[in-house]
Amino acid sequence: MDIPSGLISSGWLGVSWALYAVLTAVAVLRAPWHKLLERDSANVYFGTIVVLMAFWHLKAGVAPGQAFHFLGASAAALMFGWEFAFLAVQVLVLVTVWEGRSGWETFALNVLIMGAIPTLVTHNLRRFAQRMLPHNLFIYIFLNCFFAASLGVLIAGVSAYALLATSGAYTIAELNQHYLPFLLLLALPEGTLNGIAMTVMIVFKPTWVATFSDAMYLYKRD
Repeated sequence: MDIPSGLISSGWLGVSWALYAVLTAVAVLRAPWHKLLERDSANVYFGTIVVLMAFWHLKAGVAPGQAFHFLGASAAALMFGWEFAFLAVQVLVLVTVWEGRSGWETFALNVLIMGAIPTLVTHNLRRFAQRMLPHNLFIYIFLNCFFAASLGVLIAGVSAYALLATSGAYTIAELNQHYLPFLLLLALPEGTLNGIAMTVMIVFKPTWVATFSDAMYLYKRD
């Protein structure tokens, strides 16, 4: 879903930079920065960015703007909160710009598609589940870990699809033939990988998952 320069109209790019600035300001102001002062938390955070960077290099596609790779943004949102996850994706997109896989022109757009959408989908779905559903471990894993990741990728992919279509970069027929099938194939593996990774961390390293609480999901309350 990395969109290179030259495919999207200037109008959409202007909107993306404005929205990016607002969300970045909110993330910076709301992020619990004191947690990065803890050595273990900082190591896990920056180590996660390195791992995601490796996944982002494993990509496939048939044309510019139609490349796909695992995002991992949903897992980052569950581990650190959407604010830190959103900022982490910015680092990853910066790397793609530095490597020449995308340009500064579409930096904000790529951050929004691959960062803001999946992290906010995961964040809001988790909040919905905590308010409206029983505090159950299986609900947390299947809804917040598996389904949220798949849904986030689908919404991000459809957003990129709409931008490519409305900007005239590709025809609807071309996108339906070469883009949508890969998007649908990516959503399930993204959710599966996210669900497996989060389940392993909950079992062996629950302190790495900021949105998980033993008291809430494992122990019965009186």
